[in-house]
Amino acid sequence: MDFQHPKSAEFYRYWLDLPRDGYAPSRDSFRPEQVPSLLPNFMMYEMISDDYIKIRLLGTNLSEKFGDANTGGNYLDLVGDERRIQASQSLWTVVNKPCGVVGIVEQIMLNGLSVCMETVGLPLLNGENGHPMILFQKNELDCEKRLPDARMENLDYLKIFKRQFIDIGAGLDSVEELVYPSLSGA
Repeated sequence: MDFQHPKSAEFYRYWLDLPRDGYAPSRDSFRPEQVPSLLPNFMMYEMISDDYIKIRLLGTNLSEKFGDANTGGNYLDLVGDERRIQASQSLWTVVNKPCGVVGIVEQIMLNGLSVCMETVGLPLLNGENGHPMILFQKNELDCEKRLPDARMENLDYLKIFKRQFIDIGAGLDSVEELVYPSLSGA
């Protein structure tokens, strides 16, 4: 797998090395203290239902850039109505297949400027309550920070330039059509 940011590759290698019983490691095997350089850019979602994806963890760097008021809230509340179903389906694909996902996105920071990020999401099993989880590493790419598209009305703006699912051993036959070279939605 070719990543644009070195910390994305480090995260992927860390996840691959976690002990597992099947295609995905257990939430209990994830030890963030083992990868301190990745901690500030971790984000974790708990997959409760199609309409509720709980934000369980937001690293300090992400919190500073985008705000931490949503920790514990529903990720889908941050997604525009026109993208909500697609966003939920994409995340559920990661845990149901299982597979990983990598994307290049533009997102608005608290200061109002946009930032380009490489996001890598990988599934975790959760024996605690049975709800699967997705662990993300989100790293800023070297690109010009600018004001977002003036046609956008809100600051929860997220524009996806690339999204690709990653085969983690379960195959991708049923999700290959979900690989988008260019997309403007979640």
